[in-house]
Amino acid sequence: MAISHAAQRWWTLAQAIMWCVGFALIVTLVLFPVIGLHAFWDVLIPVAPAVVALIPGIWRNVCPLGITSQLPRRLGFSRLIHLNTTGQGWLSFAAVALLFLIIPLRHTTFDTNGLSTAILLVAIGCLALIMGSILEGKSGWCAGLCPVHQVEKLYGQHPTCTVDNPHCSTCSKCVSACPDSTPGVNPHTAERSWPKRWAILVFIGAFPGYIWGWFQTPDYLGTDGLANLMGTYLLPAAGGGATLALYVLLISSMPMQRRRNIDRLFAAVAISTYYWFRVPALLGYGPFPGDGMLIDLTGSIPAPAFWAFRVVSTAFWVWWIAMRNNGLRPWMIRPPFEQPSGVLLTLSVSATLNSGEPVRRQTPSCKPD
Repeated sequence: MAISHAAQRWWTLAQAIMWCVGFALIVTLVLFPVIGLHAFWDVLIPVAPAVVALIPGIWRNVCPLGITSQLPRRLGFSRLIHLNTTGQGWLSFAAVALLFLIIPLRHTTFDTNGLSTAILLVAIGCLALIMGSILEGKSGWCAGLCPVHQVEKLYGQHPTCTVDNPHCSTCSKCVSACPDSTPGVNPHTAERSWPKRWAILVFIGAFPGYIWGWFQTPDYLGTDGLANLMGTYLLPAAGGGATLALYVLLISSMPMQRRRNIDRLFAAVAISTYYWFRVPALLGYGPFPGDGMLIDLTGSIPAPAFWAFRVVSTAFWVWWIAMRNNGLRPWMIRPPFEQPSGVLLTLSVSATLNSGEPVRRQTPSCKPD
């Protein structure tokens, strides 16, 4: 279904605003590093897991890096090279490696150095632009090398919304299968090459323990970060290895359908672990005093209140991701298919999912079931 002109204008306005916010954030990180660091690491990043779990389609429409990656196509200078299945698998492998590489580096420099964080964002933005200028559609960045994309597919298996796709006026089948418009997308979707299979196995299994290990490591200032570089990877790697071993043990004798239940459970554990530590740390109750603190409320909120929050938060995410069933809903509406002759073939209702349910024409909706 093609997006209406009115909806396209509103989405373009939202994208322009978000891109400007991203640019302003980079400038703030350079000129006012304390404000920039709090705004990025203590406001935007803590909200991000919940956003990609609840409304992944909306986030993918307005992500500043995604917008940047699509500029070459919109401006007409992308080479639009089609990536085969093996190439897609290697990009997924590289994206997981990039995610696991960047996360511990927050402790050594990014959490405490505004200029370093600004350089990181600019470098990633340039990488997104390069990928978009070479490869077709979203295959290079949004569905390829973006380190957050696998997190989106892991957390966003039960989205509340199906929204328009303002980035794609037509579907060129740039990836197989499109994560934005495939109902019930998950990390195993289109898992056809060994690099992707291994990347997804390691990612799902290691992610909960990697998050736990990250919160057991303090931030370092200045040259102390380089001196403790290997140590910042030690606990995340140990925690990730432990949960990966458990994951492999659990799925070793399970059919794929039950394996997906384990996947959702590990996703729920990962996001629950994040908020278990992150929200108290934001308010001054972190494992390391001052690290990741937005405002100190240690004199205003009693510590037991955070245990109540942790229980409620964990119960919510286990229900939302691992137990709740809202059907097989896509993140976005698939646009009309692009045919070699230039004729647009509108999406019809003919595909049948593994569950036996037909894929029906979608309309934008943000109403939970």
